[in-house]
Amino acid sequence: MDRDGGGLVVRAGRRPGHADTRNEILTAARACFAEKGYAGTSMRAVARRSHVDPALVHHYFTDKATLFMHTMQMPMDPRRVAETAMGDGPFSGERVVERFLAQWEHGPKPYTSFVTLAQAMCASTEVADAVREFLAERLPAHGPPGEGPALSRRRRSLVSSQLVGLAWTRYVVRMEPLASADRAEVAGWAGPTIDRYATGLLDPEDLG
Repeated sequence: MDRDGGGLVVRAGRRPGHADTRNEILTAARACFAEKGYAGTSMRAVARRSHVDPALVHHYFTDKATLFMHTMQMPMDPRRVAETAMGDGPFSGERVVERFLAQWEHGPKPYTSFVTLAQAMCASTEVADAVREFLAERLPAHGPPGEGPALSRRRRSLVSSQLVGLAWTRYVVRMEPLASADRAEVAGWAGPTIDRYATGLLDPEDLG
């Protein structure tokens, strides 16, 4: 084991980083996520596929969620969207919707990253599976204490359907008035639904 010029530890038998290493890691990660899904892919597996030391993968991408976001060209982790929207206050579906939409609406070509992601999911069931697993892990669900895992999964599924459905209708289908409405206005329309899906009662019989 030795150190490269940047101070990174490089194990014998693994090539160190160079100008194209980051892109090669992303290429390997896309293949791993497509073949094994989000849950079945590890940072170490991506390192093996790209023939670099695992430390180098962590150097470019902090964790698996960050790596996945870059492979899918997602601008922000859904968990970070919720944390940013909530701040120090209580959960707010309206703020979650506003921040979720805001992440896609920046830069010189707004909406492009979501359209690219939608195209990838439509073209590949493997990519769609990986995105589903990622959202299931990262989206918020804050049911009452003691709630069972089945109902928590239902909450995440419903929140995901609302957020992704809003983005799909606004950016891909471009259905009016959703397509051109102010982002805060859309958040006001959809926020109460997110509140109920994430924190409210769903089916009372499921709580017994």
